[in-house]
Formats: sequence, C-alpha cells, structure tokens
Amino acid sequence: MKKLVGTLIIIAAIVGAVFTVKSCTLISTGKVGVQYSYKGGVKDEVLDPGLHFINPFLKVKEFTVGNEQLILTKDKRDGSKENESFKVATSDDASISVSFQMSYRYNQEKIVDTYRKFKGMDGEDIVEQRVKTVLKSKISEVTTNYSMMDIYSGNRSEINNKITEYLNGEFGEAYGIEVLDASIIDVHPDEKLKEAIDNRVTALQQKQQAEAEQEKIKVEAETKLIQAENEASIKVKEAQAEAEANKAISESITEELIKMTEAEARKKHGWVEVQGVDAVVKE
Repeated sequence: MKKLVGTLIIIAAIVGAVFTVKSCTLISTGKVGVQYSYKGGVKDEVLDPGLHFINPFLKVKEFTVGNEQLILTKDKRDGSKENESFKVATSDDASISVSFQMSYRYNQEKIVDTYRKFKGMDGEDIVEQRVKTVLKSKISEVTTNYSMMDIYSGNRSEINNKITEYLNGEFGEAYGIEVLDASIIDVHPDEKLKEAIDNRVTALQQKQQAEAEQEKIKVEAETKLIQAENEASIKVKEAQAEAEANKAISESITEELIKMTEAEARKKHGWVEVQGVDAVVKE
C-alpha cells in the first residue's frame, strides 16, 4: 500500500512538473505573444516579453514589435539569401535590378486582428509568404513615376522617402506592419542597360556643357550691353550738362548787362557798339 501511495505521489509530481513546464511560456525581448486554442479561438490579451504561466491547452505565436530588417541584396550580405535582388519598372519603360532593405515592426495594437486575419501565421510567416510576394510590385508602383536615370544616379533619397511612405500605408492596412524605412540601396544594370545609361550620362554632360557655354555667352553679351548703356548714359548726361550751361549763360545776358558792358567799353576804349554778345570797338 505504501509503495502504491509513493508511486502515485511520484506520478502526480511528474504530471505536475510536466503541467508546470507546459504552462510556462517565455516571450522574447522585442516580441509579444498571441494566445489561441483550436476550440476557443484567439484571446484578446497579448503577452508582453517575459515568463508567463498560461493554460497548457493554449498555444502562443510570437510577433515582433521591435525593429526588424528585411534585406534583399544581390550578394550574401546581412542575412540576404544569395541573390535576392529584383527588377523594378521605370517611367521610361525600362526594367532595372535593385538591392533593397526595409526596417519594420508589427503594430502591437493590431496584432490580434492580424493573427485572426492570417489564420495562425506568425510574424515571420506573414513577411515570407505574404509581404515578399507583393513587395516588388508595390515598389514598382512608386518607381514608375521616375526615370531610369533618376533611380540610377538621381535623387535617390526622394525616391526612398516615397517608397517608405507608400509601403507604410499599404502594409499597415494589409498586414498591421509599420514600415520605418524602405530604401533602394544599390542598382545593378546589365551590360545593355549600363551602355544605355552611360550614353545618357554622356549626352547629359554634353548638354550641360553646351548650356554652360550658352550661359557664358549670354552673360558676356549682357555685360557688353550694360557697358554700352552706361557709356551712352554718361554721354547723354554730359550733353545735358553742357546744354544746361549754355542755356544758363544765354539767360544771364540781359539788356542791363549789355548796356553796362557798352558803357565800360566806351570809358576804356572810346566808342563801342554792343550787339548781343558781340561788341565792335571804334576808335
């Protein structure tokens, strides 16, 4: 009898230990847990990082709420699997291969709804099986507003800002994902496309050089015109000043001045006839 009781105690202890172990769930830092059961469905309560004791019949799926990165590059770099670069469309009907990275996290307030929507998929499953399948086409919806040269050597920061804004709206609505940053980090044209790009770069440089020459000629012509206008203005002002001086002299010769000049001349030289500004002296 004692042996039976002892055996039952041992069995109970083992069952209790198993039950306790199954009831313990550790949620990793930067993640939260969604609780669900096949019978009761999904619970609204989300588990924060740390150790939790839960019903052993419940299962838990983890979702990242810390920042994660999705990296798709041409070479093996920062976790990218071999060549994961992809092609995007442009406004001039080109198709150019790019490397891409995206920083993201799941919106904690939407995680339960996201889990229900995707029927038991966890965060990594959603990114691998859903996000990646539409990512390339979503990015092309932005890059079709830019030319091949814009993407290859233009204002990449503007394009990346537009991609980030667009993906954040699209993925937030569809997957409960916040896109913190999305960037084309490299461009990989093939030989034919590289030749076309080089030709465009050369043509652009030639155009810029021609425009610079034209601007130089224009500035020189404008400078000469300004100089000529200044010289003409100086001559006009000199002529105006001379005319005004002559007018002042003419207006200063009055009848009284003429008589006075005549009288002075008679006194000094004898007889003088004064006519306007001319005087005839008679001895």
